[in-house]
Amino acid sequence: MLLSRRIDGKAVAEEVGEVEFPLAYDIIVVGLGTSGSMALIAAAKRGLKALGIERLNSMGGMGTSGSVNGYYFGSQGGLYETLDREAAELSESVYAKSGAYNVEAKKYVLEQEAVLAGAELVFEASITGVYLDGRRATGIQWIGPSGIRSAASKIIIDCTGDAEVCSMAGCATSVGRELDNRTQPFTSVKVYAANRKVSWINFDSGCTDQRDGVELSRAILFSHSQHLEEKYEDGKGRMLYLAPLLGIREGRLIEGEETITLDRFFADRVTDKPLFYAYADIDKHGRDHAFESEELADWFVGSNLGAINVTVPVPLGAMIPRGFDGLMAAGRCLAVDHSLSTCVRMNRDMQKCGEAAATAAWLAIGKGVPVKDVPYEELVGYLTETGCYDPANDKGYQIAYPADRKPPQRIKWLKDLGEIRSGLASDSPGIAIWSAFRLGHAEVGAALREWLSDDDAYLRKHSAFALGLLGDEAALPELRGMLAERDAFQLKDCRKNNQMRGYMAIYLLGKLRDEGSIDELELLVCEPEELNKPIYQGVDTSDIFKPKKFNEIYFQFFSHAIMALLKIYGDRPGQRDRIGGILKRAVGHDAYISRITGQKPGTYHHSIAENMKLIVERKVV
Repeated sequence: MLLSRRIDGKAVAEEVGEVEFPLAYDIIVVGLGTSGSMALIAAAKRGLKALGIERLNSMGGMGTSGSVNGYYFGSQGGLYETLDREAAELSESVYAKSGAYNVEAKKYVLEQEAVLAGAELVFEASITGVYLDGRRATGIQWIGPSGIRSAASKIIIDCTGDAEVCSMAGCATSVGRELDNRTQPFTSVKVYAANRKVSWINFDSGCTDQRDGVELSRAILFSHSQHLEEKYEDGKGRMLYLAPLLGIREGRLIEGEETITLDRFFADRVTDKPLFYAYADIDKHGRDHAFESEELADWFVGSNLGAINVTVPVPLGAMIPRGFDGLMAAGRCLAVDHSLSTCVRMNRDMQKCGEAAATAAWLAIGKGVPVKDVPYEELVGYLTETGCYDPANDKGYQIAYPADRKPPQRIKWLKDLGEIRSGLASDSPGIAIWSAFRLGHAEVGAALREWLSDDDAYLRKHSAFALGLLGDEAALPELRGMLAERDAFQLKDCRKNNQMRGYMAIYLLGKLRDEGSIDELELLVCEPEELNKPIYQGVDTSDIFKPKKFNEIYFQFFSHAIMALLKIYGDRPGQRDRIGGILKRAVGHDAYISRITGQKPGTYHHSIAENMKLIVERKVV
C-alpha cells in the first residue's frame, strides 16, 4: 500500500505496508461545496455509507459561504432544485429574504438532508494523503479537530474544486491557459442590507494561485479591502459582512478518461452519452482576451460571439481521472480544457455534476465494477428520474439573457451564401462570420473574396474577418486598413463583450503572421501620442470606457498589438531582432501601465497590464 501526499508542491508516494483502517465507507466525498454537497446527499439517499469532509464549517461552497445565492445560466433539473425550494420556504418563514434563497437557510437544508439521509460529516478538516493500491485509490488521510485520521473507501469523489485529492494521488492535471498558466480572475463578495432584504455585490478582484497558501491569503486580504469605503452613508445599504470564501473560478483541471476541449466542441465532436448538459456563454471573465487560445479568440474576438450561449454535453469519462480507479472528480476540476472551463462551471451545472458522480459511484459499487464500466442506459435512467439528465436541456447555441429577461433565440448556422452575405452586410455579422468559418474555404472562399471589392463597407470588412479566420491572406489589405484607421465601430451581435473592428483586425493580422502590419503595430505600442487619438477618449459614464480607472479601448488595441507582434516574432525569424526591439520599447518600462490604468498594483486591471511585460520577457529571447 502506498500513501501519496503533496510535499513542496509535488505528489510523493511512500510504501506503508498493509494498513488496517479504523473506519470504512462506501464513498468519501472530499469538499462539500457546490458539487460535493449534492454528491454526499445523493450518495446517502441511495443507501451508501457516506462520509463528507469539508475544510470550512458548513456545506454549499460558493452558494452559501461564498454568498452567491443566485444563478447565472446553467441547466435546470435535479436534486438541487428540491433543496433550493426548501431553502426558499425557510427564507419566507425564518430567515431574511435574499436572492434565490438565504445562504444560512441553504446551509441548514443541506446539513439536515445529509444527516437525515445517514451521511457523516467532518468539518474544519483537510485531506493530507491518499492511500493507493497501484493506481486504485483505497482510502484517505485527513487532519481535523480530532487530529490525524484515516478511513478506507470503495470510491473517493474529489469535489475540492482544485482537484486536491487527484493531484495528491498523482493524477495528471493542468492549470490555466497555455500561454502563461494564468487562470480566470476570482471575485470577492460583499453582503449588505437594502430595501428590506439582504443583497450582494461582487467584482473581478484579481488573479491568484490558490495552491499557494501565502498568495491566497494575500488575495483574500487585498480583495476584501477593496470593498471598504472611507465613509458609510445612509441610502447606500448597510454592509453586513464580506463573504469568507473567495469566488475562485478556475484551478486545477484533471485529465480524464474523456476530456472535453473547445476545439473538439466547435467541431461537433462531442459525446453521445451525456449525464447532464452544461449551459452558459463562454463566460471568460477578465479583459485580456488577446492572450487566450486561438480557438477561444476565434470565437470571442474574431467572430464577436463572446456572449452567445452554448450547450456542452458532459460524459462520465470527464469525471474519472485517466488511468485511475476508485477515484472520481466532480465540480469545476472535472476534465475540460481551460478555454471551455469558462462555460462548464456554473453553479446549477456543478450541482448536477455532483449528483451524477454519486449516482455513477452507487451503481459501480452495487455491480462490483469500475466506475467507467457502469452501463450508460441504466445510469442515465436514474438521472432522468431526478431531472439531472433531461434531453430538453440540450439547447444547442442560443442568444439568451440572464434571469430570462428575454426569450432565448436558438441559432442555426447558415449554409446559404445569400444568407451569409446578408449577415456580413449588417452591424451584427458574428453568426455569418462563424458560419463561413464552419463551412470552410472550399465552400465560401470564392464568394468572400468577391465581396472584398464590394462598395458596402460592412460586407467588405466583415468578409475580411471571415477570410482571416480561414487563413486567407486576401483579407490582409482590408485588415491593415482597419488597423491604420483604428476602426472604432463596435459590432452589435451580443448583449455584452461586443468587439471593436479595429482590434478584431489586429487579432486576425496576428493570426495570419502579417509582416506588412509591423510598422503600424510599432506606432500603436511605442508612440506615447497614440493615447491622444479620439478613439481612446471618452466619458466616465460609458459602459466600456472609464479612463480614470481603466482605459478599456486602449488596453484592447495595445494588448492585441503586443500579441500580434509576438506571433509574427515566433513565425518570422527574419523579423525577430526588429520585433524584439519593438516589444522591449513597448513594455520595458512601466509607462505603458500608467497609460492603461490608474489603479494601484494588486488590482485586477493593473495585474493584466503588468502581465504583458512578463509574457514578453518569457517569449522574447
